[in-house]
Amino acid sequence: MRTYAHFQTDDKECPYLHDRPSRLDAHLVESLSPLEHERLLSIGVRHFGRFYFRPSCPTCSQCISIRVPVRAFRPSRSQRRVLAKNRDVCLEVGEPKQDAERIELYRRFHAERESTRKWAPSGMDELEYLQSFVESPVKTLELCYRLGGRLVAVAYVDETPMSWSSIFGFWEPELRKRGLGTLDVLREIEEASRRGMEHLYLGYYVRGCLSLEYKRTFRPCELLRDGRWAPDDGTEPADRRQEPQSEGLKCE
Repeated sequence: MRTYAHFQTDDKECPYLHDRPSRLDAHLVESLSPLEHERLLSIGVRHFGRFYFRPSCPTCSQCISIRVPVRAFRPSRSQRRVLAKNRDVCLEVGEPKQDAERIELYRRFHAERESTRKWAPSGMDELEYLQSFVESPVKTLELCYRLGGRLVAVAYVDETPMSWSSIFGFWEPELRKRGLGTLDVLREIEEASRRGMEHLYLGYYVRGCLSLEYKRTFRPCELLRDGRWAPDDGTEPADRRQEPQSEGLKCE
């Protein structure tokens, strides 16, 4: 893995649990192999574009990496209802793109989350969209969902030799009753399984964060605890001090 820089971010208010500070251990990555990327996913590293990171918070360890073994997954009754409700939504999988249609959908989605879930304001412009979702040192795919030709949801995933990793998704807020976020995860699981992948990585689960708690509803799932992946047994992670990440994001 070739990097431009390795650094710790300054402490700031946690975007998930607002009563505590957060800090990231981060790399700006120039290049890495698919197997190196797979290894980083397996130790809980996430990324937007070339910005690779994982939590390095001195007083919290609530960000728990989560993944779904796609061949073992079975949708719940409520998830099957979401699939039935959205039979008229068409999925297109292709190369990441940037245009006004996608950026405007992102802005509408984010504005609604700022209002309802107290997300920090986003100043997303064309350059930031390009750097976050389109430019990447690894293979990235775009999932576009259309209803009667209208773009209603977009999601981005990485593809490694053995896994898909969900980066971010956004959808039309006025269609919230359709459950487009749930639909996207279900389709990602379906596509990953169809392509022979073992896992779909879903990023972090954080107890107490409404925007992330839904991830444990995709079952069976596995959680990364104390450096080891294990099936989710339904217990909540202890809110304990995180061990320092002295070796950063090494991939060996």
